[in-house]
Amino acid sequence: MENNSYSILDRLDYLEFRQNLLILKQPCHKATVFFDLTIDIYLEMKEKSKEFSQNIRNGQPLKLLDYEKMIISIWPNISNYPSACSLIAKSLLDIDIFNSIVE
Repeated sequence: MENNSYSILDRLDYLEFRQNLLILKQPCHKATVFFDLTIDIYLEMKEKSKEFSQNIRNGQPLKLLDYEKMIISIWPNISNYPSACSLIAKSLLDIDIFNSIVE
């Protein structure tokens, strides 16, 4: 259940994230998957993405599959939509981290 105690920055960040997902998605990818994405889920994905990035910087050999598993554990509904986790990764991770996990 969402609460109303989020900062303005968190709310703007969440809206920008959702907008980026819609812009980045491929034309054949349904946008309806992102309808149920709440700010709580987003903030948890954002925090875990920071931890994931730090683990890569610390030398752990993580790949996109590891990121997908992490995102699915946070938001199981996303597992039904191919490439959605990649869109999330592209939006939440730094470009150098994203490129290192897709190689």
